[in-house]
Amino acid sequence: MEVSAQINGTEISMKDLLAKFSFDLPKAGEVITGEIISVSKNAVMVDLGSLGTGIVYPGEFYDNPSVQKTLKPGQAISAILLDIENDDGFRELSLKRAQMTTAWEDIRQKRDSGEVITTKVININKGGLIVEVSGIQGFLPLSQLSPEHYPKVEGGDTTKIVQVLQKMRNQDIQIKILDFSEDENRLIVSERAISEAHLKEELAKFKIGDIVDAEVTEVTDFGAFASISAPTEQPTSENNIVAEHEQANDAVKINSTIEGLIHISEIDWKLVENPRDFLQTGQKVKAKIVGMDGDKISLSLKSLKSNPWEKVQDKYQVGQVIEGEVLKVHSYGILIRLDDDFNGFLAASELGKISEENTIHAGDRIKTAIVSIDPLERRITLTLQKD
Repeated sequence: MEVSAQINGTEISMKDLLAKFSFDLPKAGEVITGEIISVSKNAVMVDLGSLGTGIVYPGEFYDNPSVQKTLKPGQAISAILLDIENDDGFRELSLKRAQMTTAWEDIRQKRDSGEVITTKVININKGGLIVEVSGIQGFLPLSQLSPEHYPKVEGGDTTKIVQVLQKMRNQDIQIKILDFSEDENRLIVSERAISEAHLKEELAKFKIGDIVDAEVTEVTDFGAFASISAPTEQPTSENNIVAEHEQANDAVKINSTIEGLIHISEIDWKLVENPRDFLQTGQKVKAKIVGMDGDKISLSLKSLKSNPWEKVQDKYQVGQVIEGEVLKVHSYGILIRLDDDFNGFLAASELGKISEENTIHAGDRIKTAIVSIDPLERRITLTLQKD
C-alpha cells in the first residue's frame, strides 16, 4: 500500500513527499523511540508519536525468537529507522540493529573512559579467552592476561596452555577495552592493562643486582615462580650478601604482585633434578635479580651463596677414593652424593662391574674413585672402586 497526494495537479508519493520536506525528520539509520501498540506473530507495531506508526517484522527475531516474547503493549523501546516509509506505508524499524548500535556505543564509552569491566569467561581457545561485553563477544589474547593468570608452561606448548586456561571458564575477570571495530565486529580486551600502569611503577623499583624478599608461589619442573617485594638495602660486600641471605627474620612483608622466575639452573650450585626437592609453595627466601626483560624478572638463589666449585680442587683430586651415598639411579648412570656441596656421576657403563645380585639402590653407600673434575661444567666423574 503506497500513500500518495497531488501537488499542483502532480501526483507524488508520500515517501517522496516526506523526502522532499523531511528536514526535521530522522533519517534512515538513526535511533528513534516509541511505544509498542501490539505484538503478533506477523509484526510488532510501534507508536512513534508525531512520526506515525512503525513496524518491526518477524525476521528481526529469527536468530533469537525469545526476544519477541518479552515485548508487551505499552513498553517503551528504541529502534533503528530502516525506511521512512516502506511499501506498506509504515516506518520500518529494527530492534536488533538498535541493540547492536547501542552496544557498540556503550563499548566506545567504556574504552574512552578506561572503565574497568567485570565480565565472564565464556570460552577458551589456543590464542586466549572469549568474553562478552554489552552483548558483544570480545577476545582477550594470551599476551593480555595478567601475570597472575598467565599460563606457566615451559616452551609455550599450545595444548598445555589451553589445558591450564580451562580452569578460568565461567570465571569472572576484570578487563579494559583495548580496541574495537563495529564494521569488522571486532572487540579486543585486556586484563593486563588494568594493572599495567601500576606494574610499570613497581618494576621501576627493581634493577639487576637487587637482593629481594621472595615468596614461592608455584614450583614447576623447570623452576619456581615467586612474588617479590621492594629490594632491601644494598650490601657493600660479598660477606654482606651472605649475611643478608641468612637474616630471614629481617625480611620485609611481601605485598607485591610482581613475580619472578627462579630457573632450575639458578636454584643451587649443585645439580638440581627436581626443583620440588629444594623449594615448596609458600616458602620465603632471599633472591638476587639476575635478569630483567620487560616485565619478566629472573631470580637466583645460588648467586647469594659462595660458589663451591671455585675451590673444588682444594677438596678433591683425580684418583682420590671416596665413599658416597646413592641419590638417584638412572638408565644412563648413578648420581652419588659426596658431601653437602658436591655430587659425583657414575656412568651406566660402570655398572657392568656389579653382579646382578648386588644391584644398586638409592640410599646405598658405595666406594668410588674420581676420574675427572670439571669446575666449569660443575661435574665430577667417578668410577667404581673395588674393595
